[in-house]
Amino acid sequence: PSSEAALLITVSDPEKHGTSITAAFVDYKLSTVTQLSRYAAKEFFVRRRYRDFVWLRDRLCHAFPGCVVPPLPTVDSPLKDDRFSPNFIERRQAGLQLFLRRVAGHERLRESSDLQTFLEAKVWELQTVKNATGSSWLGALFDGTQESLKSVQSLMAHKVPDEEAIERVRAFAANYATIASASASKQHAAVRTQADMASDLRQLAPALDMLSQSETELSLPLTHMAAALDRVKELHLARVQAEHVCGLSALLAFNTGMATALNEVLANRDAALLQYQKAAAALDASTKERQRWQEAEHSGAPSPRSGVLGKLDELMYDPQKGSKVEVRVKEADAELSAAKERWEAISTSIHTEVDRFHRQTNADFSRGLREHVLEQLEFEQAQQREWEQLLDIVERVETVPGTAASFRPSSS
Repeated sequence: PSSEAALLITVSDPEKHGTSITAAFVDYKLSTVTQLSRYAAKEFFVRRRYRDFVWLRDRLCHAFPGCVVPPLPTVDSPLKDDRFSPNFIERRQAGLQLFLRRVAGHERLRESSDLQTFLEAKVWELQTVKNATGSSWLGALFDGTQESLKSVQSLMAHKVPDEEAIERVRAFAANYATIASASASKQHAAVRTQADMASDLRQLAPALDMLSQSETELSLPLTHMAAALDRVKELHLARVQAEHVCGLSALLAFNTGMATALNEVLANRDAALLQYQKAAAALDASTKERQRWQEAEHSGAPSPRSGVLGKLDELMYDPQKGSKVEVRVKEADAELSAAKERWEAISTSIHTEVDRFHRQTNADFSRGLREHVLEQLEFEQAQQREWEQLLDIVERVETVPGTAASFRPSSS
């Protein structure tokens, strides 16, 4: 089956639980329809909260260090509103839906056993799995924080230069993340201006309504203008919300997160290479230790010493030392093989992931920019209809005797 048909996940029905500020939370209904045989049923649902999504993404990052794992919606809203408000919940729900849709559409990520647990397990079962989740090889070197990223970069400062293709990817990812973040910030500022406009209109409309009560002759047009401004205010507020749910602002925020995730994959590759180098050094040390022991065995045992030194030699003698050295060599060799395999797997997948990144980004912006233009046109047309209806009211107002026929200055 196609990637979309194989695993369809819908996020819906948010519910708030609790009343206290610190303990209250919102969870969502996750409905799954799948053709994948490993799932117990073809259709089922569970309820999950935001921290469950955080756990899932963390598990995917550790299990698939060579994959660009989609970002989650940010913890703090750029609009700084109440996290339990309907608007905030709607924005978060849209972000969680996009995250799961991208995970389900990725041929490797959707095979994750952690994803299956996330989608199928009862709440207590999921908590049990979360409690039992241990750290991975990557967690010891890189935990996804900025500090650990700096640590890995510092350790890798003297590594052998990457091949040219990887260096190009590294330069692109760093530059793109900066540009995407700046674009998202500028778009948010533009949308913030629109929100401020709505706030101003919220104050202007009642003021005009009060003015209509003192100007009898202008009562009708002022009352209609106040009502029109109130509706225009609602148009602005709806546009601001739509921007952060599925508009250009949401697209730029998600794209910024994807750029960060691409840089995480490159950091994972650096961490894997560092682990490979450490494993190689450990094997070299174990091999040299075995060589020294073998040379000592071949040269024959020295004449036994007497007295205290002799007793000390007896205490320090280990008849199992040879077998222990061999075990350490075998363990170091196995770790080197595993570290080499991890590093090569990440290095190989990076090119596939970068290609996917470009294709998805192009598709996202191709669709998103078109939808943004159409939504802006619809928004402007809705405003224009309000003003045209108001103009029809204003033009029917009779001029009060003894006053100018128009507010416009005469052309003479």
